[in-house]
Amino acid sequence: MKMSMPSTSFASVLGAAAFGIAMLGAVAGASAQAPEIAARQELMKANGAALRVLVPMVRGEAPWNAAAAGQAAATVQSDAAKGKGLFPAGSTAPNSAALPAIWERKAEFDAIFDRQRDAAANLVRLAAAGDEAGFKAAFPALGQTCGACHTPFRRPAN
Repeated sequence: MKMSMPSTSFASVLGAAAFGIAMLGAVAGASAQAPEIAARQELMKANGAALRVLVPMVRGEAPWNAAAAGQAAATVQSDAAKGKGLFPAGSTAPNSAALPAIWERKAEFDAIFDRQRDAAANLVRLAAAGDEAGFKAAFPALGQTCGACHTPFRRPAN
């Protein structure tokens, strides 16, 4: 009894299997990075909420509240301390605004988080002391860290 070979060659089946395995690996790799991307997006949302508390006070559009200012600055300080760890190599995706420049200039990028943490820590100290004038004078140092990161390292919003 003679067995006939199927019309699909062994090489094409092997190629399809290899492609499938590669795609599973790519999906698994993307899934492994998704927690970091989600965590940093949540971190940035928390920073945005903190700044929505701080900016009106600094501009004089809302009354000074040392406790609220200190709490908001502490959020930014804590988030800045966590931020560097949320950008492992290659952790990008279509829903991420992270640009490749982050990983190309990682030391510069990480240094911005350090400056942000330090600026926010100073604001926490000033708020705890009830120093409204000092807080308002020191606030631009924090704002400069936002721009220093967003301009070269973040994809512009559409």
